Amino acid sequence: MAELNEFVTKDAIEIRDDVLRTIKNGLIKQGVTAPYVGPNSDWYIIATSLGNELAVVHANTIIKADQQMPDTAVVDDLARIAALYKREKQGAAGSVGNVIITASADAPIVTGAELTDALGLRYAVTAGGTYANGASVPIQAIDTSDDTNHAEGDVLTWVSAPPYCDDKVTVAAGGLVNAIDEEDDEVLRARLLDFLATPPGAGNWEHVAELAEEASASVQKAFTYPAVGGPATVHIAVAAAPTATSKSRAVASTTVSGIVDPYIKGKLPTHPHVVTTTCTDVNVDVAIGLSLPEAATANPPGPGGGWTNGTPWPSVDGTSNFKCEVTAVTSNTAFTVDAQTAPVANVTRVAWLSTVDWTVKTALVTAYSGSAGAYSITIDSPFTGVAVGALIWPECQNASTYIGAVLAAFALMGPGEKTSNASALARGFRHPTPANSWPYSVGPAIERAVTDAGDEVLSSSFLYRSDGTVTVNGSGGVLTPQVPAAITDAPNIYVPRHIALYRRA
Repeated sequence: MAELNEFVTKDAIEIRDDVLRTIKNGLIKQGVTAPYVGPNSDWYIIATSLGNELAVVHANTIIKADQQMPDTAVVDDLARIAALYKREKQGAAGSVGNVIITASADAPIVTGAELTDALGLRYAVTAGGTYANGASVPIQAIDTSDDTNHAEGDVLTWVSAPPYCDDKVTVAAGGLVNAIDEEDDEVLRARLLDFLATPPGAGNWEHVAELAEEASASVQKAFTYPAVGGPATVHIAVAAAPTATSKSRAVASTTVSGIVDPYIKGKLPTHPHVVTTTCTDVNVDVAIGLSLPEAATANPPGPGGGWTNGTPWPSVDGTSNFKCEVTAVTSNTAFTVDAQTAPVANVTRVAWLSTVDWTVKTALVTAYSGSAGAYSITIDSPFTGVAVGALIWPECQNASTYIGAVLAAFALMGPGEKTSNASALARGFRHPTPANSWPYSVGPAIERAVTDAGDEVLSSSFLYRSDGTVTVNGSGGVLTPQVPAAITDAPNIYVPRHIALYRRA
């Protein structure tokens, strides 16, 4: 019996032609010398009708098949499959961190004392005590959503101010972090596929990871390093989910030491030596070359739908220059870039990915001065927060979609290895392996994400990648996180910083 290696369906034309071929061959066998089954024949009309009707069945079959498979199901269908294996989306989580109080004398503050922010979201003190003026008080959000994250310096208000305290507090260094909205489909899918590939149980690596993930909603994904510190050891690294305003993957130390680590140790036998850490963020800058449709103003004219300008600026050659970087800032609308050619005033449109709110900003270059390697440009719309090191790139029509694909790919990256020692790596390599899921290198997964972001993207390739220690120019090779200084330290995980897209023919 032949092996069926591919799920095959047919469209209306294929079905029509199959029916006509069968009818024609049948008539010939019955003695009809040259039966006519072409256009305008009764047979052709009947076969066309059948093709149109049956094509719907074939199309629905594809849809239904996709709904049954964990790698293609979405929304309710994905949730249904996950539920069969007792998996569900991780719920929303509130932020954790510290606030700084202003007090006229040592202030007694009770555990559970509540604060609110400007949106009315609630927070509570997690460790009561007597605090001096300017002291840091640990708090945790009562409400759960990404909105409970706050930057250092943001202001919260006591619901009922403790004795001697001002009614307002400020968020301490490090901010209020690790608040997330409900997990999305792709993260649930990644965890489900990990489960199917290696079912958890009996203290295996997936079982340990599962314990870490169920300990706190702040943990997006846990990674294990079995026996990396020797026999009867297991190291766990937990990563947080990036949010709309922060791409950090670090889980708060209080969550790791106060919740995740004791939960794991309480569920495992006492004989393993368990080391639980978060991941250490390492900023990565990436420039990607794209082949997109040329603008209608190009020479020769293109179809549009890709680059905005006929001559996209700034340009890179991928040989001697690989990116265009801001080298000096005068204001949010005036800065210097190391472009090799000049823009065209009141024609050239540029783009920048804001690291403040992680959205693409675009503007028109209204004036410029300088020379190759140091063009000072003025733009008509402010790039609020632009700084030295930022990457400036030519505007394209679907820039936000492409950048979104890159950020989504980073969101599904995991930490690197904990050691380069070959003996330790024999068993202590990161689980799951990056070849199966949660890759840790800036490599083909990101290129594929951009190429798949739109039919108009003919190809994508890296021009530049750097983590501040290692720089890779060109498309060859991968950028891989360095191992930490000590095996007990948190492993490094790449997080996006400056991202740029440039024209590549």
